[in-house]
Amino acid sequence: MSDGEKKFDAVAMMRSIRDKISAEITGMTLEEELAWLASQELHDPFLERLRALAAEQQHATGGTARRV
Repeated sequence: MSDGEKKFDAVAMMRSIRDKISAEITGMTLEEELAWLASQELHDPFLERLRALAAEQQHATGGTARRV
């Protein structure tokens, strides 16, 4: 690692994003959180596939969602 000044702080960015999302979903039920997540636009093919798999799993279990 160089002695230069850090140009990008990934930890600070992650914490900022996490805090923003936490503020948006505070007080939501699990079903509301899932609906909120489904409403978010994704630009990552991997995340899109994870969302599709989660929807398939929820459909297969009769719509029962559980927190892990």
